[in-house]
Amino acid sequence: MIDHQTVERIQAAAQIYEVVSDFVSLRKSGASWVGLCPFHDDKTPSFRVSPAKNICKCFACQEGGTPVHFIMKHEQLSYPEALKYLAKKYNIEVHETEFSDEQKQAHNDREALFIINGFAQKTFADQLFTSEEGQNIGLSYFRERGFREDIIKKFQLGYAFEERDAFTKTALKAGYKQSFLEKVGLTIVGDNNYVADRFRGRVMFPVHSLSGKVVAFGGRVLQKDAKTAKYVNSPESEIYHKSNELYGIYLARQAIVKQEKCFLVEGYTDVISMHQAGIENVVASSGTALTLGQIQLIRRFTNNVTVLYDGDSAGIKAAVRGIDLLLEAGLNIKIVLLPEGEDPDSFSKKQSATTFHDYIKAHEEDFVQFKTGLLLEDAGNDPVKKAHIINEIVATIALIPEEIIRLVYVKECSRLLDIDERVLVRSIANQRQQKYLHKPNVVVPPPVPVSEAAEVKAAPSPLEPYERNLLYYIVRYGEKNATYTDAETQEKFEVNVIESIVQNLQEDDLEVSNSLYKRILDEAFAHYQDEGFVAESYFKNHPDPDISQFAVDVSTNKYIESKVHSKHKKVVTEEEKLLEMVLYAVLNYKDAILKQQMDDLTRRIAEAEARQEVETVQQLVAQLTDLWRKSKKELALHLRERIIMRI
Repeated sequence: MIDHQTVERIQAAAQIYEVVSDFVSLRKSGASWVGLCPFHDDKTPSFRVSPAKNICKCFACQEGGTPVHFIMKHEQLSYPEALKYLAKKYNIEVHETEFSDEQKQAHNDREALFIINGFAQKTFADQLFTSEEGQNIGLSYFRERGFREDIIKKFQLGYAFEERDAFTKTALKAGYKQSFLEKVGLTIVGDNNYVADRFRGRVMFPVHSLSGKVVAFGGRVLQKDAKTAKYVNSPESEIYHKSNELYGIYLARQAIVKQEKCFLVEGYTDVISMHQAGIENVVASSGTALTLGQIQLIRRFTNNVTVLYDGDSAGIKAAVRGIDLLLEAGLNIKIVLLPEGEDPDSFSKKQSATTFHDYIKAHEEDFVQFKTGLLLEDAGNDPVKKAHIINEIVATIALIPEEIIRLVYVKECSRLLDIDERVLVRSIANQRQQKYLHKPNVVVPPPVPVSEAAEVKAAPSPLEPYERNLLYYIVRYGEKNATYTDAETQEKFEVNVIESIVQNLQEDDLEVSNSLYKRILDEAFAHYQDEGFVAESYFKNHPDPDISQFAVDVSTNKYIESKVHSKHKKVVTEEEKLLEMVLYAVLNYKDAILKQQMDDLTRRIAEAEARQEVETVQQLVAQLTDLWRKSKKELALHLRERIIMRI
């Protein structure tokens, strides 16, 4: 864990213009800089960088934040990884929590494995381009596959010599330990001092982690030998767990975010050929069934996955297998079957990025609908087969976690299968109860009638804008003191913004309902008396991305002056009327709560009158009268000139 002092040094050193300009071409615009947004397909510059606030923001897609946020988003790094990235850029030594001797040794051993793999990758790449054997065998193979030299170098492809232990001898000579070579699977050690290279005589495909480190290799043999496996992969090791890695993810991550879609293919060459055609948002499962770890890796960047399959019968059968985990993870799955005889490798070689995407758009099918149509084709008019199809489709839809999405599929499949929607809803509910009932943390909601599905929406709280307005003042001015004068004694007092808001809420036993806002408010109240506390800086640099993003958002919101002030040709700044504005925000919030309570009582009175419950009506009317009187008092405080209001 990076210590607090180091984090503060990194945040103080990192300048937003310097960080963003490494990736985006910026031009001066007043006090700010502008450029094309790197997070969406920006046609006109909408990405603004503010050196004064040390933040950036796109006013089209709303992405942005501090230097740390930008690096996290752009490079798809975790918070600690982004801090280390910036520390390296600004030559700041990173101090972390002290490790025990055992932890230090484990950390050093793990780093040694990464270093060895890096050495191996450079050795194989050098042998491919500079040795006679590498050029004649390895480079010739890649060129026959149609790979350009820049693509070969982009994926760091290489070649391992045919000699039994050529690489092992090279590594030992360079000072690497044989035990570590064995741990990462580059060297095989047998009885009677037998030592051999695992990948001898093969073209090499390095597998990179999300951060770009080489964690493993895949090697393809070029000689035709029935006794030799076509592909050999690194074994599991301390740094490589194949269930958590996807080939190509390091080079695809930014494109996946920008395109909001991930193409999923099977093999190394599929990924490489698609990159060469200009399609970079692609990863491969390397011929194995998808795992939960790989799915979670995809979900870090997008919920939209399009699976590309060969157009032959084997490809079609594969298309209906191995998708269950993707559906259960809540991903939106599409299927594309390529023309017969084509695979992603061969097909992409014949396409440009534009024609490839055009084909996808024209042939992309929703997985559930695709599977239903495919099974119906096989069943014909056989009623037994049709019953089997219904059970299969029910099992598939039951995996989907979102109820609304399940109901949409029910409606469509009901039409395709010619079966009553209610039957499918009941079957799916039974399936989910059987699957999830034993899990203590999973709640299976009762089925909702399909006709009501479109009406079910998560409506935002009517109090949300009022609560957000309160939090605006907490973040922007929380540490500041506002002065007010007692009307009777003319004595002047100073009131802290955070303390004023909290006390006003506590007077009426009120708590903000939005959980994020409550966390910010509680943390602000806990720290507002700390020496050097500046709310906006504190929350913009908060390690919780939700909190820091909120702080950035309210820091970049636009405000306008009221008509009253503009009429007098004077713009009153927020700080000049800070106390009035804070109190006005609190009163607005209280007024909104009262109005909500009164509306609720009015509704309950109407319901009680309809049931002719005279006593209940009288009690509710009395409550409503009390609220009305309270509201009238609040209204008296509201009758003041409107000051600068946020839009």
